[in-house]
Amino acid sequence: MDRELFRQIWPVFSAEAREHLEGISAGILELERDPGRPVIDGVRRIAHSLKGSAGSLGLADLERLAHALEGSLAGYDPAAGLSRAAVQAALEAVEAMEAALASGDAGGVVEVPAVDALLVGLGAAARIGQGPGTAARDEATLGPTGAAAASADVLAGMDALEAALEQLCAPLEPDARRAVAGGAARGALHLAALAAPGVAALARRAADAFTLLAEGGPDAPRATAALAGDLIDLREALARAPVAPAPAEAGPTGAAAAAKARGERSIRVLASTLDSIGRQFELLALAEARRARRARDVLGHAEAVRGALQSLDHATRRLRGAGIETGRAELDSASTRLREVAAALGRVALEAQREAEAQRLAGTVLREDLRGLRMVPAALVLEPLRRAVRDVAGRLGKEVELTVEGGEVRLDRQIVDALRDPLLHLVRNAVDHGIEAPAARRDAGKPTGGRIAVRVEPRGARVAIVVEDDGPGLDVGAIRAAAVRKGLLTTEEVDRLTDAEAARLVFHAGVSTARAVTEISGRGVGMDVVLETLARLQGTIDVRWEAGRGTRFDLDVPLALSASAALVVRVGRDVVAVSADPIEHVVLLRDQDLGTVAGRTTVLVAGEHVPYAPLARLLRSEEGGGPARQAVALVLAHGGARVAVGVDELVGQQELVISSLGGLVAQIAHLAGAAVLDDGRVVGVLSAPELLRRAQPGAAAARAREGGRRVLVADDSLTTRSAMKALLELAGYAVLPAADGEEALQLLREAGADLVVSDVQMPRLDGFGLARKVKADPRLRRTPVILVTSLDAPEDRATGLAAGADGYLVKREVERGKLLDLVRQLLPRA
Repeated sequence: MDRELFRQIWPVFSAEAREHLEGISAGILELERDPGRPVIDGVRRIAHSLKGSAGSLGLADLERLAHALEGSLAGYDPAAGLSRAAVQAALEAVEAMEAALASGDAGGVVEVPAVDALLVGLGAAARIGQGPGTAARDEATLGPTGAAAASADVLAGMDALEAALEQLCAPLEPDARRAVAGGAARGALHLAALAAPGVAALARRAADAFTLLAEGGPDAPRATAALAGDLIDLREALARAPVAPAPAEAGPTGAAAAAKARGERSIRVLASTLDSIGRQFELLALAEARRARRARDVLGHAEAVRGALQSLDHATRRLRGAGIETGRAELDSASTRLREVAAALGRVALEAQREAEAQRLAGTVLREDLRGLRMVPAALVLEPLRRAVRDVAGRLGKEVELTVEGGEVRLDRQIVDALRDPLLHLVRNAVDHGIEAPAARRDAGKPTGGRIAVRVEPRGARVAIVVEDDGPGLDVGAIRAAAVRKGLLTTEEVDRLTDAEAARLVFHAGVSTARAVTEISGRGVGMDVVLETLARLQGTIDVRWEAGRGTRFDLDVPLALSASAALVVRVGRDVVAVSADPIEHVVLLRDQDLGTVAGRTTVLVAGEHVPYAPLARLLRSEEGGGPARQAVALVLAHGGARVAVGVDELVGQQELVISSLGGLVAQIAHLAGAAVLDDGRVVGVLSAPELLRRAQPGAAAARAREGGRRVLVADDSLTTRSAMKALLELAGYAVLPAADGEEALQLLREAGADLVVSDVQMPRLDGFGLARKVKADPRLRRTPVILVTSLDAPEDRATGLAAGADGYLVKREVERGKLLDLVRQLLPRA
């Protein structure tokens, strides 16, 4: 095949082939668990379709393996089931084909290195699994035979013809069109040979129609419509024919479900295309918000003009009353023109508002349609876990049963793709660490076979994924010891942690309780990736366990990554956003609403005392002190916990497109992302689960690194301040944040610090002024000052050094690690 044509067709083939392989794998594992499960025909049809697709592209290795897979199941006996060798041979063939597809995706050669050995394994497994009536079959004849096989061929051929017609309905290059139409014509003739005589004529007519469509032309649309009708008639005729396919009944997951899904009327869309459409829609949503804002502005201007007219009329009446006639004509003319302008502005404003509302409604429908296009069943990420559990359990000599629920729940494709590795690691970890060996389970009075369950549970606009096992539970003592060995915490710091806080140490890189490093685990790599992935998805993970009974991980992620409603609030001089999903109530605070219960400040909400904390304190990790006088409180709820968060002002509600944060800023736990407001401002979007965690009693104290050197960070930007704070805390320093130079100077004088890192351009007192005042104070003059700014001109550096700064960095140098280098140079660790 022409290389350029192959390049065009490959993305579609690769996506389809992966679905075929997932269906085959799921069906094989279903048959291993329940030999009587009626999915064998569905698995063989999938293998047959894969064989045909691979053959049309000249991919000989894939074609041969798919053919051998199909043939190895031809003599399947439900009474005998599949032997372990047959299952293993089939899964090894699937893995080899997946590796070949990955090579093709990367631009390499689509070949299977050990294809001959795999074919021998499939052939041997087929002979082991055959019943007495099929034992004498020729090893080389692995293709489908008999009525059931003919039914599989007919149904697969019909599916292929309909898929070819769908491809021909889309714009194609001439060579691609000829290749698709020619292949479909040959498939229709093959179908005619298999079908009953009364049906063969319809199949041959379809073959002629496909041949005509190969060249396209002005008559192609009419011919395509006629062919679509012919294919409908052909499918109905095949259903009545003696060799009509008998679709197997199966559950909502597995091979039969996959085969049924492929029979639905649908088209294939590349994920990259959906991503592009999503990005363009995000821009449209932002433009719609700005348009609505401009409509409100125009309406405000119209009101202002009317107000000016009233003032002008009042002045005119006063002049008339005073007997002044000079200029009255000009004033009357100006008033008339202003009235006309005001009326025109009012009409424009109303039209703009109507158009903005119409655009908003259209955008809402488009958003839901796009979300529907992006949604895929969770089974795509759940079913591959079966192979992983089987493989790891076999290597470790353990007996493990995996159950999955909620495969029909639909999630955003991006989320499904991102969750593959985290879930794979969690179930592998559960088999390795969470499930005991059979002998140990017998000694503990448990069944020798362990159990792992993965459930998907919809929760409104979010979804929970639960991974639990019935093993011995977490060994918190081993986790504490591993954290000390790694140098993450000292022994004293570890001892101060509660068991729940110590359990979360498993999400730190390098922390592992494995006694030895193996191919499966032991390096402490994986759980930290799980946490990072969930943070990138604006999700969370919690871990719970019961000694001797098992461990449970709760993953919480949104159903879709798209524009969502959010509340915009002001905290001091900073404006931030909070997603509306976890917000239960917005309450106005009165003095009588605040109280104290068990030593904690609470606010009375609907007759219930809810823990209260000012948002400024949560963001700055401050503990103690009475509550500041806040005007509004947001009642957040997540995972069974509730807290009222006090803010200074509720700015408003907007539909925001939340973008993930990369690099250094992504390490800030309390930021879920960033968004652009309708007035063009960029704001941080806060993570409600992190705020709830910080509001728990003693949370800030547990995070504090006692005995560390203290660094004061001053910057009027919340994002930049938080980024530098996170960077320094990761390096082991305690950080005091300040929003400007005046606050920094006050904190420095009251609490003290070992070093100051300050922005230059800040309100009230800038960085140059702060450096001068620090160096002029006899008590503070020995405190090193580092200025971090975007001003990198030589004269700016000279001004900073003249003010007494001990170091001067441009902000882009912070991400390169130069800030930490300079801090360590000026302030060696004690």
